[in-house]
Parts: sequence; structure tokens; C-alpha cells
Amino acid sequence: MEQQVLAYIGLGANVGRPREALERAVSALSVLPGATLAGVSRLYRTRPVGPVAQADFHNAVVALRVPAGDSPEDGAVSLLLELKALERVIGRVERERWGPREIDLDLLLFGETELRVERPPAARSHDAARTGAQWLEVPHVAAAERLFVLAPLADLAPELVPPGWSLSVAETRSRAEAAEGTDAVEPVAEWDDRASCWCQPT
Repeated sequence: MEQQVLAYIGLGANVGRPREALERAVSALSVLPGATLAGVSRLYRTRPVGPVAQADFHNAVVALRVPAGDSPEDGAVSLLLELKALERVIGRVERERWGPREIDLDLLLFGETELRVERPPAARSHDAARTGAQWLEVPHVAAAERLFVLAPLADLAPELVPPGWSLSVAETRSRAEAAEGTDAVEPVAEWDDRASCWCQPT
């Protein structure tokens, strides 16, 4: 059997039908070659971050067991390429950084790996001005600072201390909530495995 690692994927959307787009993404992730769905967080309504005026986002995190690859770098890049391909299929339109999104799939964690590797062209942002657009960094470079990532991640792995972090996910979430305010994220639904949707109220 091919070796697997546990990866965490951040999901976000605020254009069109965000909940439906995220449910479609979860279904697609669960059938990636060699992948097994290991967990889905609650669905959160979150306040946008950045200078662009826009609608609230819906965010979640998925835990996914995926092929480890010949090396952590190879495995992480292969998964990233799958994520970018799914974004295109679901209908993402490239816009400015921090702008609205039909779908956003971010590789947050890849096992216990800490890495910085050049992205292949198919996985790069089209925003030439975006700093670091050519690099894949794991853990995700902004994960420890963003409550919209930390809240759903804490649903799945509260005690986890990601590589390079000094605090657990739950502790880091509490710190981010103190900085951003308790109204920055709001859980709006629970994942229902049988129905494959967020259809249970919290």
C-alpha cells in the first residue's frame, strides 16, 4: 500500500453560491486518486480580510489522507496541482489578492513537513504583483494569523502543534480571536457525512 500523510486543506468562497461550491470541493477532494477523507470542519461565515470591500466568506477545513509521494516536496506539490485543477473546474476566476473568490483551496499542512519549494507554473498565481506567488510554503504562511483558517482547523485538530509553531492550533485560534474579535467568525452549519453537505445547524 502506498504511504499516506494527513493533509489539511482550507476552503473558502464568497461569490455565487459559496456553500454549494465548498460542498462540491469536499466531494471532489474525497475522490482524488489515492485520497481518503478524514474529516470536515463546521462551516463558518467569516469577515473578509484585506482592503477589498466584498461579501462575507464561507470557510471550512478538510482533513485528507493523501499519497506521501517520493518526497514531502513531491507529495505536497502533487497535491497543490490537484487543488489548483479543482479550483479551475469549480469556476475560480483570477482576481486581485484578497479579492472575491468563487472557490479557494489552500494547502495548510502536509503531515509533519515544513517546506518551501518552487511552484510549477500550473500552480502559480496569475497576479504578478503577489509576493511569494512562485513558492509553496507549508505550513501555509498565513495560517497562524488568520482566524478564518484557525477556527475550522481547530474543529479537526485542536491539540496539534504544526511544524514551526510554538502553540497548538486551539491556542493560536484563541490568540487570533482576541486580535480580530469574536464576531470575525461564526459557525453556521455542521457537516453531515451521510448527506455530504453542511445541513445541520450548530
